[in-house]
Amino acid sequence: MIKAVVFDLDNTIYNYDECHIVAMKQLEEYVCDKYGVNKVDFRKNFELAKVEVKKLLGNTGASHNRMLYMQIFLEKINQSPVEDALELYDIYWRAMLEKMTPFKYVMPLMKQLKHRKIEIGILTDLTAHIQHRKIKKLCITEYIDAIVTSEEVGAEKPSSIAFSRIIQKLHCNPEEILMIGDSQKKDIDGAVNVGMRGMLFLESYKDTMDERVMDSNDLEKERGITVNSR
Repeated sequence: MIKAVVFDLDNTIYNYDECHIVAMKQLEEYVCDKYGVNKVDFRKNFELAKVEVKKLLGNTGASHNRMLYMQIFLEKINQSPVEDALELYDIYWRAMLEKMTPFKYVMPLMKQLKHRKIEIGILTDLTAHIQHRKIKKLCITEYIDAIVTSEEVGAEKPSSIAFSRIIQKLHCNPEEILMIGDSQKKDIDGAVNVGMRGMLFLESYKDTMDERVMDSNDLEKERGITVNSR
């Protein structure tokens, strides 16, 4: 019997890719206008900054920290990170959050799960501060019983450390928890490897995922692991 459902956040509850494109476009326009940088140099140096942060910090939540991206990017274009990093950070996240809305399936599914007294968790990579801001912007705070970020546990999915932490917080046995996410490797394989069940989310399911979860699995009766593959 399923007692809890855990969701990935980015590209599972909302369209991260679409929001990121909008935010990067606004950031690019601002930087090119303020510093006289052309678009090619902006994109090249921003990518170099991102690669440098990930090389320094490895597979951790901090490796996604946009403040670090902005700081190192400004250093690469010979501008003061002390003066402007926070401003660029705010421009990016303001645009990102303004664009963000949950997929159509999210609210109906979470309401149905709550009606059945099924716990809801979030297991997500990235930093805790911004993931909490996203959850608030998406208006799903009232449905969430537990959250684990990669920053909290010092490791990203599919690390068993991250999955074990959410299992602990939900006070369920692994086989009683269903993981829903858009990555086969990070979300589904990571869940199955610790004994949880998994269901892959595809963007083509954005309007019908609630029906797929409730109808195809029959949460009150299901016993086996369900893994949808790409």
